[in-house]
Amino acid sequence: MKILRTAICAAIIALSASSATSQNIGYADTANDTYRSLVFNKGDFDSQFYRIPAITTLPDGTLVAVADKRIDKLQDLPGNIDVVCRRSTDGGRTWGPYITVARHDSFGGYGDPAIVRDSRTGDLLVISLHGHGLWEKTPGEISVSRSTDNGLTWQPPVNINPQILTSDPDGKQPIKCEAAFASSGRALQLKNGRIMFVLVTRKAGVDGFPCYAIYSDDSGKTWHASKNPGTLNGDESKVAQLPDGSVMMSIRNRFSGPRKFSRSTDGGKTWTEFDQNYTTLHDVACNGDFLSVKHNGRDYLLQSLPAGPWRDNITVYASADGGKTWPYKHLVAAGPGAYSAMTLLADGSLGILTEEGVHDVDRQHLQGYRIWFTRIPMEKVLGE
Repeated sequence: MKILRTAICAAIIALSASSATSQNIGYADTANDTYRSLVFNKGDFDSQFYRIPAITTLPDGTLVAVADKRIDKLQDLPGNIDVVCRRSTDGGRTWGPYITVARHDSFGGYGDPAIVRDSRTGDLLVISLHGHGLWEKTPGEISVSRSTDNGLTWQPPVNINPQILTSDPDGKQPIKCEAAFASSGRALQLKNGRIMFVLVTRKAGVDGFPCYAIYSDDSGKTWHASKNPGTLNGDESKVAQLPDGSVMMSIRNRFSGPRKFSRSTDGGKTWTEFDQNYTTLHDVACNGDFLSVKHNGRDYLLQSLPAGPWRDNITVYASADGGKTWPYKHLVAAGPGAYSAMTLLADGSLGILTEEGVHDVDRQHLQGYRIWFTRIPMEKVLGE
C-alpha cells in the first residue's frame, strides 16, 4: 500500500548549551491512520550515534523518550556515553530539545536506560549503568536518575549498588557478581506501587547470565533483589503485570531460539521459569519491549522484537492467552532494526520507538541507527 508522506514540521530547534541542532522530521500514513517521527538522529546534539531507546507516557499525554548518546563510537560501555531525553507534547508528532539525564564523568559513561513514572509521587526514574561494562572485572554502578518536573530537569544519579550487589563474596549485598546491568527499555510499576526492573548479572566461571528482579516499595529510595533469578541464563528482560496480579518476565534468549518466560506470584520476590516449550515466539537474540494491555474488554500481552532472519523487520506480536501463543503480529519497521520500546498513548493507541539501521550493509549495523517513533492504532496491532 502506498504511503502518503507529508512533512510534519521542518523547523530547526536551537538547543541550549550546545551549538548542535535537531530537526523535527516525520510523515503521516493516512491510509493506515498512523504517523512516524524521527526522535534520535545520528549527528544530533554533538553525537555520532544513538542507541537503546525507552519511552513512557505521562498522565497529560506528554511522551518522554530516553536513549544512549554514544558520542564517539557505537559500542556499549565503557565509553563516552550520556543518557539523554526528548519530550513530545503532541502525541509524538514533534519533539523538544535534547536534555541530558546523566552525563559521563571520570568514572565512565552512563548507558542502557530504563524509564518508569512513579504514580505515587509523579517523579520520573531512569535506571542506567555507570562506568564499567558487562565484560569488565568489577561491576559498574547501577544508577537511578530522578526528575520531579516531567523530564525537564534531572537530579544527579544515585548509585544503588550498596543495596543490591557486590563483587565481594563476603559482602552483605544479596547478589554476588563481577558485572551487571539493568535491562533497558520500560521498567514497571505494579498496581500496589512497587517499582521493578530486571538486572542481568555475570559471575566469573559461571556459564550463563542470571536475571534478578530488583524492586522498590518507597518510590525508588531503597531497593531489594528477588530471592532467586527469573532465569539462570538470560539477557535483557522485561516485566509485565497480568490481570490476576502475578508478574511475568519476558527474557531475551542469548542465542537465536524460543523467547524465555518466567512468572512470580509474590510481587517479584521469587520466580518460576516456564518450560522451553511454553511459547512459540521466536527470538533472534535481541532486546524488545513487553507490555500488558486491555482492549475491547480483552487482555493481551504485547512483545516487540525483530522478526528476522537476523536483526531485521521489527514487529509487534500479541498474545491473548498469557504468552503461550502469539497469533497476532504487526510489522512496524521493515529492513535492518534492533531494539524497540513501547508505551500506551493517551488515545489508546500504541507508541513505539525503533532502532532502524542506516543501511543494511552487514548484520551488525555498524553504520549505526536512527531511532523513530511510530503511532499505531491498537486495532492494527491486534489485526481487527
